[in-house]
Amino acid sequence: MIKADTIAPDALKISLPERLSADDFRQIAPLVDGIIGRFGQIRLLIDGSRLHGWRNVEALETHASFVRGHQAKVKRIAVIAPHEWQHWLIAVARVFVHPEVKAFAAGQEIEARQWLVQ
Repeated sequence: MIKADTIAPDALKISLPERLSADDFRQIAPLVDGIIGRFGQIRLLIDGSRLHGWRNVEALETHASFVRGHQAKVKRIAVIAPHEWQHWLIAVARVFVHPEVKAFAAGQEIEARQWLVQ
């Protein structure tokens, strides 16, 4: 299950589980949509330290749909990405998504938060 913590009025830290499910995105959507409704946009710190992938194709499709539906309202995304494949995925995502996205190593959460709020 995705865990979300408010780190600023318009920013969330989202900690990802080992395997993402379609329900994870259905559960986080109201929180994300609420912040976007109040501020017009959102900033995200995504902790992918535990992430190893998606449970199934439905989870991957739901994730892609969630990104497509929200990307225009995301100002910045800082990703804690300790795995090499995550850095590759972030590099590819930069080509297709609107917000500015930057990867950080596992021990760089402070730097990620600082970059997120500049």
